[in-house]
Amino acid sequence: MKRPDTDTRRDEHIPQPTIPDEQTQLEPPEEALGEGRAETQPEALDPALPLELSHAEVPGAGGERAASAQEQEHALVATREVAPSERESQTLEEEQPSFEAEAYAEKLQPSGQGFTFKLPSREQVIAWAPFLGLVLLGAILRFWNLGDKPLHHDESLHAYYSLMLMHNMENWLSCFSPTSSCYHYDPLLHGPFQFHAIALVYKICQLLGFSDNGVNTTTVRIAAATLGTVIVGLPFFIRDYLGKYGALLASFLLAISPSLVYFSRFAREDIYMACFTLLLVVSMARYCRDRSLKWLITGSVAFALSYATKEATFLTVAILGSFFVGLVVWDIAVRFPFAQDIPEGAPKAAKFLPRTWAPLALLVLAVVVAPVALTFFHYMHVVSLYINDPKTQPLANNFVANLKNITVAIVPWLGIALGIYVLVILMLEYFEKLPVYDGRRRGVAKSVDPVRQPLLDVVTTMPWMHWVFAILCGWAVFLILFTVLFTNIRGGIGDGIWQGLYYWLQQQQVARGEQPWYYYFMLIPLYEQIGLVFGLVGVVRCLRRPSRFRLFLVYWFVGSVFIYSWAGEKMPWLMIHMTMPMMLLAALGLQPAVVTVMDWACQRLNARASTPVGASRPLSSGRAFGSIAVLVLALLLLVPTLQNMFQVTYVHAADGPHEMMVYVQTTFDVNKVMAKVDAVDNKLYHGEKKLPVSVVSDATWPFAWYLRDYHQTTFLNIDSQNVCPPLSTNAPVVIVGGDCLATYKTLYKNQYVVSTYHMRTWWDEGYKPLPCVPTNTNNCAGQPTWGGVGPLLWLSYGDTPPAHAQFNLGSAASHVWNWWWYRQAIGSTDGSYDMAILVRKDLAT
Repeated sequence: MKRPDTDTRRDEHIPQPTIPDEQTQLEPPEEALGEGRAETQPEALDPALPLELSHAEVPGAGGERAASAQEQEHALVATREVAPSERESQTLEEEQPSFEAEAYAEKLQPSGQGFTFKLPSREQVIAWAPFLGLVLLGAILRFWNLGDKPLHHDESLHAYYSLMLMHNMENWLSCFSPTSSCYHYDPLLHGPFQFHAIALVYKICQLLGFSDNGVNTTTVRIAAATLGTVIVGLPFFIRDYLGKYGALLASFLLAISPSLVYFSRFAREDIYMACFTLLLVVSMARYCRDRSLKWLITGSVAFALSYATKEATFLTVAILGSFFVGLVVWDIAVRFPFAQDIPEGAPKAAKFLPRTWAPLALLVLAVVVAPVALTFFHYMHVVSLYINDPKTQPLANNFVANLKNITVAIVPWLGIALGIYVLVILMLEYFEKLPVYDGRRRGVAKSVDPVRQPLLDVVTTMPWMHWVFAILCGWAVFLILFTVLFTNIRGGIGDGIWQGLYYWLQQQQVARGEQPWYYYFMLIPLYEQIGLVFGLVGVVRCLRRPSRFRLFLVYWFVGSVFIYSWAGEKMPWLMIHMTMPMMLLAALGLQPAVVTVMDWACQRLNARASTPVGASRPLSSGRAFGSIAVLVLALLLLVPTLQNMFQVTYVHAADGPHEMMVYVQTTFDVNKVMAKVDAVDNKLYHGEKKLPVSVVSDATWPFAWYLRDYHQTTFLNIDSQNVCPPLSTNAPVVIVGGDCLATYKTLYKNQYVVSTYHMRTWWDEGYKPLPCVPTNTNNCAGQPTWGGVGPLLWLSYGDTPPAHAQFNLGSAASHVWNWWWYRQAIGSTDGSYDMAILVRKDLAT
């Protein structure tokens, strides 16, 4: 069986959020408003539009909000028309923030006041405290013993080049020279954000006097752990979408998720991207509700940071963008009636006809887009083949180089045009030539119904100042990071726009990891029990009681699973882009049971205290006990989830053979090798780090980082013919990887004491499909000639099933159970990439 990629990159090419004022929680319950409009707007897809989008509210040029008395009255009437029975059913279904129409109308009044600081009220503290507690829980899980695990191959790259960037910025002016060797953006290492972030952490820790001059395995991961903790707190800002208990459940599930905890303690770019993606979703949801400039700017910055983190942001754009297009089509078509007036004698099937053209327009869109998407994916595959073909790759490289030159030439003119536009608007505003907002809708906004077309209302009434500032802030982030603090403006702009996309297309053909399409369908169930089960429940609930936000969560989750399973590269750290929306859905799936049990408990306590319950409807014992049973199931699923989180994070964090989530991880043997290096240095140079160390290129990573303070280190390259470089027998210490290990053991056994260790280990991959066996009719071109035994036989028997074996459910369940509780590996535990340290015999102890 072929061993997995030990290097997930090609070495040869490598040279808190502001808490909103409690007033913002006066938004109407999403579900109650949707149900209250059921009679006047029966479209199934549109039952839950926020009331803020139901009035003609158009901010002025400076972003101020205003509302006429007529619009405020419209808001009050819309609220009062909600039927009591519908409000009651909504209350039982959902726990949402309370809503008073008068208070909401007061919120619409322009305050005319600037920023004022005031201490939080008691109600605010009570609302914040549970979320702060969950954020603290998430922080403890992510920061506890953060530096214990050895650096993964990729982590060592990020750590090393971040250190170089910190040194570059200490002599910032020298990096403007074209001949400098300062850090520049390279898509092989992914986006520049993480290098700037880690370098900043290094510098801060250095100034604070941390050990190792602020550079160690803990400080490398502080940025990842910090943003992983931020993810836990973000549901707070969408609790009017998720409900109070739904948001708390979401924060809890995000805090304890095995994948999110583990990869928050891992200095790779995926946890940063996950944080920025969720921040983008939260910001856009808040902007649709609040129309506040700060949220649009936050969303723009979040998108720019995600783009500056990883090229997989293109996949995020595909998922979020396609949902946006679908909503726009819906909002346009919802104005056109289809079957609103159904006569009494019509067939029963007539009641299922849509009332407007909106559902049919979505169907037409899907029919049109599906073949276009298939054609596009096929074109991407052809392009990937073209740019990876040695014969045509130079042509592709030249084409991309020309694109970058054209882009660099155009961008300044675009900036000038935008500047002129802003200047003209400001001058018109200064001389009072712009129309003053008087409560009337103008232009395209006049034809938009804010009740039935909320997304179009947001787009058409967005002030020019909002989108201009959002673009400028996002562009500023792009420039700062991709130009490396303006030291590489020309190269940074061209590479940032085109080189990342070019590299991403190349990697689709490489398919690093060579995992099967069902990889995540095995990986996620092994670790995320409560999230998976109730995530699927949440999908069903969102489809049965839809709102726009709920349907978006379903689309986000399903789209992520599809697109990451389709993409060529499949790695365990990519699973967090699926588990994150899954946790939000799981919170919605659990919420009704939690709300019901809480209400039932309160009613029982009130009954015992002889206190009238009020107008609330008593809950039936059957409903209450059913909800209790659901919570018991949730607790039963929580136990293995917590067990998996504890094992993979704190017990087997560097033990690849026993953790599927741990991919070709550096072992603790690296510390043993470094202990031998330090011992020889102490003997010869009294611990001054002056020992000459020779490192063969197959061991460059992670030792380039671990030997960062040994400035006499020499790196010996294996040539293109895989010939191992000869050693000078005067070298006191040599570190070699598995490629040259056997050769050096034979050639230098008389001069050196050789100690062999595991550099990296990995999980058995017997679950991969059966390999293709060449025959006279099939030469297996384009098909893997290596593999495993398939997922079902592997679960049943490991990687060595008996002849003619069939899937055995009992055996498979036993293997999974023993792995959950005892970490007994399902397949072989022999997978490793070895290394050795050669110490000259006169120095060996």
